[in-house]
Amino acid sequence: MKRTIKLVIYYFLYQFLFTFLVMAGALVVGIVKNGAEATLQGFDPTAFSTDTQLMALGLIFAGLMMLWHLIHFHYISIPEQVTAFFRKKKSWLVVLLCIPFVYTVMYLLNQLSAAVNLPDMLEDTFMDMSSNVWGILSIALVAPILEECLFRGAIEGHLLTKMKPWAAILVSAAVFGIIHMNPAQVFYAFLVGIVLGWLYWRSGSIVPSTVAHILNNSLSVVFMNIYGTESGQSFEEALGEQAQPYIWALYALIAVVIFFELRKIFMSDCNLSDSRNV
Repeated sequence: MKRTIKLVIYYFLYQFLFTFLVMAGALVVGIVKNGAEATLQGFDPTAFSTDTQLMALGLIFAGLMMLWHLIHFHYISIPEQVTAFFRKKKSWLVVLLCIPFVYTVMYLLNQLSAAVNLPDMLEDTFMDMSSNVWGILSIALVAPILEECLFRGAIEGHLLTKMKPWAAILVSAAVFGIIHMNPAQVFYAFLVGIVLGWLYWRSGSIVPSTVAHILNNSLSVVFMNIYGTESGQSFEEALGEQAQPYIWALYALIAVVIFFELRKIFMSDCNLSDSRNV
């Protein structure tokens, strides 16, 4: 667990550092453009610190720095994991199956999360970030790649050598959920973390879980922009309340069928898993 705690500390330190540096840089640019007096007179620390574009830029730089940290200090070898995965038979089939699998699982977990009804303290921030280019890049690309390298590759990968697979998956998923800090996200991220952790364990690579994570976050951004208003209705909701149980049953069936198909691929003679993780 020492490795896990150390990496999580670095994760937060890089976020705080680069968020501060980006905001300090923006203040310096304002002083150069408008002069110190004019900039400081109109300076609002509260508004400045909640600027979602600056926040997103800080998170992007922090994510890239943390990714460099993981690679430089040999916590994970991305080229080896990627090339080893795509050398295996049926690797592309796994990637393709991840698309409907993640969509259906994401929908079901969202329904479960909504039923628990935990407070979402960052909903407005997420909506703002989902409507600017830096926020979209941060949420849909940088964060998923970094988080899979960190929580699945570096943390779960290490835990798999120290404990039973499901224990490693649950611990890494719990850490993944807790670092989101927002109550609504903590519960949802924990559940998603279990799914992503299973994909990582069975495939022996960060590729399937990264594809799934990028898809999950990208769909969240798309749905937030399309259905984020109070009057917005998702495709499933537009079918009416009476149809909801049938949709849940259908999606659950699709998810279960794909789960067993993926499991069959992972357990076949073309096993994609690392032998020590099977």
